[in-house]
Amino acid sequence: MLRKLGMFSPEIERDTIDRLFDAVRLYGFSEMQFDFLSVGDEEMPATIQSDLTARIRKAADEHNITIRAVNGTFNMIHPDPSVVADGIARFELIAAACQTLGCKIITLCTGTRSTEHMWKYHPDNESASAWTDLLSTMEKVISIAEKYDVTLGIETEASNVINTPERARLLLDTMKNKRLGIIFDPANLFHEGTARPELATGIIEHAFELLKDDIILAHAKDIHAGDGIRFTSAGRGIVPYERMFELLDSLGYQGPIIAHGIHDEAEFAYSVAFLNSLIHEAT
Repeated sequence: MLRKLGMFSPEIERDTIDRLFDAVRLYGFSEMQFDFLSVGDEEMPATIQSDLTARIRKAADEHNITIRAVNGTFNMIHPDPSVVADGIARFELIAAACQTLGCKIITLCTGTRSTEHMWKYHPDNESASAWTDLLSTMEKVISIAEKYDVTLGIETEASNVINTPERARLLLDTMKNKRLGIIFDPANLFHEGTARPELATGIIEHAFELLKDDIILAHAKDIHAGDGIRFTSAGRGIVPYERMFELLDSLGYQGPIIAHGIHDEAEFAYSVAFLNSLIHEAT
């Protein structure tokens, strides 16, 4: 099956919008998961000027790049309700901008009780109140998604309230709304002590079986073997991408593969070559 490759925009830094999209195209990508941090100081800006979104869309069109998803991540269960309210307000600006950007998917962070960082684990993430707060915030962002005709993507994240495929399945079944789907990131399925080659295929197959009917986007991030959680670029870790692609093909997945977890731009060439090699083997 033909697969298009995409990338995560903050992982390439350029000083202008045109240079960013030019670099993305030169590396061999035709799709993007966009983050407003790439063109400003904030991932979730308090204001988004219409001329900015127009310039982003123009650059994307000129370089034949499809903006497949836009980051709308804020801490959905922050213990301070005012922080959540501010996140929702900023999220709506992202949703409104998607109409100009031609994008139909917004990514979410299901959140943590940690006040330090939205990707930092806190034991209260497992509490009933955290779950209740997540459902409340999710209802609000789904309402916004319906207003702007976009779909919302969640991932399992060891540090967040949705930290297992089972909890992701429960959230989907509880919300019962087609505006909510799954971003399948295989590296995020691992917890401390489980990043072992002999466990990798089983972990991914288990998650896929639970979530396959709701996958709207696939990430290509990897994880190093070891007791901790150390992400890396696709092909550098233990994720069995051949098997993952087989699973996506069995589903008839038509979306792109978004390369993610690349913290050194020099790695883009390797990841593109690695992913393309698998694509060519399968076609």
